[in-house]
Amino acid sequence: MSSFCSKSKIMSGTFAVTVLAAIFFVAASANPARAQTPTTLHSFQSGSTDACEPEDNIVQGRDGNMYGVGVSCGTSGTGAVYKISPTGAESVVFNFPSDWSSCFSGLTLGSDGNFYGTCFTNPGGNGGIFQLTPAGVFTDKHDFTGVNGDTEPLYAPVQAADGNFYGTTGYYPFSCGNIYKLTSAGVYTNLHTFSGSDCGPASSLFQASDGNLYGTLYACAINSGISLGCVYKITTAGVFTEIFGFSSSTGQNPCTGVIQGKDGKLYGATNQGAANNFGSIYKLTTAGVFTNLHDFNNTTDASCGDNVGRTTVNLLQVTDGNFYGVNGINGPSGAGSIYELTSANVFTAFLFPNPPVDGEMPLSTLLQNTNGLAYGTTPSGGPTSCNPCQGVFFSVATGDAAFVNLEPTQRAGFVGARVGMFGQGFSGSSVVKFGGVASTTVTRSGSTYLTAVVPAGAKTGAVTVTTGATTLTSPQTFKVKPKITSFTPPSGPVGTPVTITGTGLLQATKVTFNKVVATFTVVSDTTITTTVPTGATTGKIAVTTPGGVANSAQSFTVN
Repeated sequence: MSSFCSKSKIMSGTFAVTVLAAIFFVAASANPARAQTPTTLHSFQSGSTDACEPEDNIVQGRDGNMYGVGVSCGTSGTGAVYKISPTGAESVVFNFPSDWSSCFSGLTLGSDGNFYGTCFTNPGGNGGIFQLTPAGVFTDKHDFTGVNGDTEPLYAPVQAADGNFYGTTGYYPFSCGNIYKLTSAGVYTNLHTFSGSDCGPASSLFQASDGNLYGTLYACAINSGISLGCVYKITTAGVFTEIFGFSSSTGQNPCTGVIQGKDGKLYGATNQGAANNFGSIYKLTTAGVFTNLHDFNNTTDASCGDNVGRTTVNLLQVTDGNFYGVNGINGPSGAGSIYELTSANVFTAFLFPNPPVDGEMPLSTLLQNTNGLAYGTTPSGGPTSCNPCQGVFFSVATGDAAFVNLEPTQRAGFVGARVGMFGQGFSGSSVVKFGGVASTTVTRSGSTYLTAVVPAGAKTGAVTVTTGATTLTSPQTFKVKPKITSFTPPSGPVGTPVTITGTGLLQATKVTFNKVVATFTVVSDTTITTTVPTGATTGKIAVTTPGGVANSAQSFTVN
């Protein structure tokens, strides 16, 4: 089980290894490794020429390489940002200066193609948010002040659909922290200050399909301020609500944030309580209905979290719907694990061995690259040929095929919107289709990233990119938003024929006049004909499609 440490320990960036008296092959025979078996691609070298002790978020850049942060080594000894190819060719992109240190957060990829992260310590003393270009140009985006919980960030901000960045600060129990918003121009807003019985964000934020941001907290009012933890949501306007409080029976002390699965539920993990007192994997509705999926067992698996009191990982749902995660401590070998939980709740794990030739105590959220493989890191250990090693970068075969990944902030838009997507093998002949309708404007940036304009007639559905005989499909649904540009006539009695014009109307499922449902006919993607229904009153016309609801700017007047 995880325990909290002194502030001096977290600032050191070192890791204490707990070695249990157990033999790895016994544990492996009890729970054989399956698809989670890692392949080491790179061993991080101690010294000034490499990043080392890598942690937290790894991201795939537009160039197809992956980027992450080592919290130590580098030219100043305070860490560095590295990039690594899917086959393991690694180089350092940026060395943190000596007054920027303890950069535990890893990275977030912005819609501008740049990387964003946080450091626990910066020249101002309370930590800061930075921006880094793929070429290694570093910009200080915000210095935390220490006022109203505004201090000590552990997690990278996330970029929401509105283009703004949202994140948390606070290192429990030393500071309760806050939730903030940062615009792309660097304008900072404190959305919510934690204090009293609400204290200590335990994760980064995740924006769900309802537009709200979700996260986990160490101490919560919903369970009387006891350090059992909870899941909360906050709107982008700052309205904060705790939706579920953990207990010893459900599993307590969240060791991950939450992600939203394909079924719309939130998924996460705890590291204490539940049946075996080592925590559990759970799912939760956005309304707070809890379901236990798996109880961790320290004799055949490991414990979620880490042994220095920092909780930074999330689960990963890969394209086939299965979940992957890492446990950073304990287990029979004392070195943690990589696990898989299928959609049928079948759990298997790879236990890192001791000696740690495959690395040990993984502390990064796994990333699924568009080639189908999952990638992760450990902050220590490595092959015996590496002396000394301070962590590894590894891949895990998921069995998934290559796919197209849509930009997180660009998974819905109107006809005419430009959408970015990641993949591989793109060429000048690549054809992009939205719901089966080809885009006529495609701009390629190398072979791993392109943008395409949503065409007229596009349908809500998967996006495909076809290059030669290969078709890559997005696991995400792109939602074509409907838009009403005009209607005619502007007024009339019940029974009046009305023509609605706009875009994205082809899949219309409902038309209303001031919320009264009308019969209608879809003429084309830009035209709907309808009739003013019985009971209608003066008000807006609305069109509903699988991509959303469009409301007219003007009201229709019922005479």
